[in-house]
Parts: sequence; structure tokens; C-alpha cells
Amino acid sequence: MGRVIRSQRKGPGSVFKAHTKNRKGAAKLRAFDFAERHGYIKGVIRDIIHDPGRGAPLAKVVFRDPYRYKMRTETFIAAEGMYTGQFVYCGKKATLQVGNIMPVGTMPEGTIVCCLEDNTGNRGRIA
Repeated sequence: MGRVIRSQRKGPGSVFKAHTKNRKGAAKLRAFDFAERHGYIKGVIRDIIHDPGRGAPLAKVVFRDPYRYKMRTETFIAAEGMYTGQFVYCGKKATLQVGNIMPVGTMPEGTIVCCLEDNTGNRGRIA
């Protein structure tokens, strides 16, 4: 049996550490429900936060639940130009503004988009 020499003990480099401890949560769009299919729903951006494992900031948006008497908090990827206190509209009949969420078919050609769904209902995968 040979001996493991010092350079072999040191190894090729340090052990990779993924910094996943302080993540703020998954960034997802609202679930596509009746309110979004036939009209729009209004939310307010409460906070814009930094997520350690992500390059883009996250926006905490509070919506009033259309079916129950409670508030729902969603975490979106913040687009450039969003700010705390801004109203965000989600749905088919939402107006075209920075931060609003609407179907691609209702947007005019040439609109800059972010956070697309590649499959219907997967809540935004493509940045």
C-alpha cells in the first residue's frame, strides 16, 4: 500500500457550497383562476427583497382573495421599474403597464415581456 501524498490530500479544490439557507421562497405568478380569465384582480407591492440565490430582486405582492375573506401574498420576480406601493393588475383585461400580468395574446406586438410560462399553469419559468 502506498501513501497518499500531501497534494492528493489537499485535493483539486475546495468543496462547493450552495448558498441555499436564506432563500426567500419560490417566485411564481398567481394561479390562473376565474378572476384572471374574465377580468382582472388588483394587488399592491408591499416589499421588494433580495434573494441570495438569485440575480433579480423579488416583489412581495398582496392580493385580496376573490373567494375567501383573506389576503394572499405572492412572490413575483420584480421587473425593472416596479416600486413599493405600486398597484399590480393581473388578468386578461389588465392595462399594459410595468409590472402588470396579462396573457401574451392580449399584448400588442413589440411589447417587452419578462417571466413567461412555457406551459399553461406552470406559473412563470422563462425570465
